Amino acid sequence: MDIIASGNTADIIEQENNMICKFFKTNYPLIYIEHKFNNVKSIRGLGIDTPTPYKMIHLDGRNGILYERVIGETLYSKLKDVTNEEREAWIDKFAGLHRKVLSHHVDNVIDFKDFLKIHASNSSDVISRIDALKNGDCLLHGDFHPGNVMVDAYNRLILIDMMNICRGPAEYDVARTYFLLEGNKEFQNKYLKYMGYKVKELIPYLEVIMLIREKELKQQNRIDYL
Repeated sequence: MDIIASGNTADIIEQENNMICKFFKTNYPLIYIEHKFNNVKSIRGLGIDTPTPYKMIHLDGRNGILYERVIGETLYSKLKDVTNEEREAWIDKFAGLHRKVLSHHVDNVIDFKDFLKIHASNSSDVISRIDALKNGDCLLHGDFHPGNVMVDAYNRLILIDMMNICRGPAEYDVARTYFLLEGNKEFQNKYLKYMGYKVKELIPYLEVIMLIREKELKQQNRIDYL
């Protein structure tokens, strides 16, 4: 079996019969893996294109999820060698997929405020800012960026990595994507235009996202976390 990719939390290993397994590190909590597995099943049930999750497995002391293998590349990789016209079209499709995700309303996943508070390091200032954000029940991916969108052999966009799925106002997820695109201003601004938002509408969410990111970076420095 060949390792296709490796990350901080898991290795992607090629399997027979057009499948892959995402094997998590030995110390990665089982409850998080179960959470991800259930999120993927819920997303597929809504008709959103994402790899089929077949089952959870345990092998050689590691837990994993067996998935359908998507033949293709990430949108991030795809955009490295395209014309300006093609890039525009892909950004439009990227935003269209995000709008499709946000069009669903759910009540069976964690609320985004509760999710954010997990990462707030018990900071009373951050928690009060989170509580001040408006509520919502849109389906939020929580980590929607070109590295988490695959382009398959038919140029379909396939959404991956469901670890941060939650529910809340669409503005939070749009702000999160806008923040994650900060290294590419052109993509960032065109994405926001296609989503129909202005930066000023996202400021309260961006402020919280940046505060939590600062705490995540401090945590990384202490325990070499993601």
